[in-house]
Amino acid sequence: MKRLLAFYLILSSFAVFGQSRPNVVFILTDDQGYGDLGVTGNPHISTPNIDKLANENITLDHFLVNAVCAPTRASLLTGRYNLATGVNWVTRRKEVMNADEVTLAELFKSNNYKTGLFGKWHNGSTYPHNPVGQGFETFFGFCAGHWNNYFDTELENEKGEFVKTEGYITDVLTDHAIDFIKENKDENFFCFVPYNAPHAPFQVGDEYYEKYEKMGLDERTAAVYGMCENIDDNVGRLIATLKEEGLWENTIFIYSSDNGPNGERYNAQMKGKKATVHEGGVRVPMFIKAPNYNVTKVEELTAHIDIFPTLAELCDIEVPDSIQLHGKSILPLLDGKNKQWEDRVIYTHNQPWKFEETPAAAVRSEQYRLVMSKENDTTLYDMNVDPSQLHDLSASKTEVVNKMTSDYHQWFMNITNGGKEPTAERIQIGHKEAPKTVLTAVDGNTKNKVRYEGKGWSNEWAKNFKNKKGVIQWDVKIVEDGEYNFDMLYSCSEEYIGFNIMIEVGEKVITKKMSKPFETQQLVSPDREARTEVHEFTWGTMQMGKLFLKKGKYKVKVRVNNEINPSNNFRLKELVVNSTQQS
Repeated sequence: MKRLLAFYLILSSFAVFGQSRPNVVFILTDDQGYGDLGVTGNPHISTPNIDKLANENITLDHFLVNAVCAPTRASLLTGRYNLATGVNWVTRRKEVMNADEVTLAELFKSNNYKTGLFGKWHNGSTYPHNPVGQGFETFFGFCAGHWNNYFDTELENEKGEFVKTEGYITDVLTDHAIDFIKENKDENFFCFVPYNAPHAPFQVGDEYYEKYEKMGLDERTAAVYGMCENIDDNVGRLIATLKEEGLWENTIFIYSSDNGPNGERYNAQMKGKKATVHEGGVRVPMFIKAPNYNVTKVEELTAHIDIFPTLAELCDIEVPDSIQLHGKSILPLLDGKNKQWEDRVIYTHNQPWKFEETPAAAVRSEQYRLVMSKENDTTLYDMNVDPSQLHDLSASKTEVVNKMTSDYHQWFMNITNGGKEPTAERIQIGHKEAPKTVLTAVDGNTKNKVRYEGKGWSNEWAKNFKNKKGVIQWDVKIVEDGEYNFDMLYSCSEEYIGFNIMIEVGEKVITKKMSKPFETQQLVSPDREARTEVHEFTWGTMQMGKLFLKKGKYKVKVRVNNEINPSNNFRLKELVVNSTQQS
């Protein structure tokens, strides 16, 4: 049971109804670096709406996040370092947040706010780890780490249904966010808009792309800047809506990003980019418009873990001590007459695929940045005089290096309960709130030569099923006794059909002959630069059958039960499990 439930009654005593509390609109972009805005000095890009927001409100100019997507999102939503939330990396269920973590959405929902998310989630795709399970009443977007196509795509709603959309994805998500704001204008709302742009694939309309292509920029940079300008236009639409509805003055409006830039481009002379723990990989734009606060630029260190307590204080919401926050409210920094702010350090841990491997890590104080690379190369920089990290001081500042290294290791051991790898909770099947559960290929584990199309990133599939030793399996938990129906999304050419497919759940087995070929087709992908992730394909659906399963923990396995042609092109995209009846 959620820790949140334990303090519903505590919070109710502080409840303030109606519009006396401010609304919150929180925009988070994906892979937009500090330098991808006009207000941060980019000489090429046009972002007038965001620039105006920054110039007229609060800028946290040294705002730090994680080096990659999912860890940052977990910290922003919980006020806790990602390793404490169960989030370890970005795919293969290392991105899944523990269900018992209390999110901003749950905090606001328990205080009579309407909650909506419009965009990318990336902290778990199945209930109760998905947006609905983590407090968002309304959801429209996707749960994966990235999406395959940005034009006329299908997106998921809070019912788990995929809906065909028309137009460019950032425009579509904004449309839904605007609808949410208008529908709830007479109540308090928390509207989270985590856009997936400018993350790859690099797709944007001609009117945006050609403007930057004509400047002589390379394909990726022209696409990214076009995507950022489109975001800026949509920020303008959101602000205009709030003003038209008479909500702007009583709304907290936040704009930020989840990590550094996804490529080499202007980044305000900082070292590093996405997936690095240098300043340029983790320092991102952060602008806040808050009622009754004037324009100010905060130079002190702030971080993703500070947003939860800051929003709670701005909205007069009590946060019980049972939620062990790692961040702190930044409101003392906004009163220039009475700053009560002690120097602090912010820790960054960027985990490689194997937990036992040396990570990239960093410790950032108000003066220094200590960087420990995956190659065990440790460097130290004085950020006050060397913000571009050009001069390594590790040889002359050994005491500082030793102290910061020791602090990092102590922090790491504490945050991981003695150095234990965070492990994702089992996929839960059978909740009445979510009768359909999708077991995607990348959420499973492959064995004995079965492998993924790529490296196991979002939207990939399993292939290379050659004999019954090869298997893909998922660790699941059936939460209610009942009958469960299994469907399979797949492709297989007609020349290879005739083999048997098996689904094993504990000791129970479904066996079905592959008798219906499905020739997959690649969908059109209007990429501006050749993509590195997989393309989007069509998939056939095969009804596999039903099993009666009792509550408990199982491994769901898929294999072939006889030798097949080594050239067989059978591919498994996902299993769909539907609860048809429950006891």
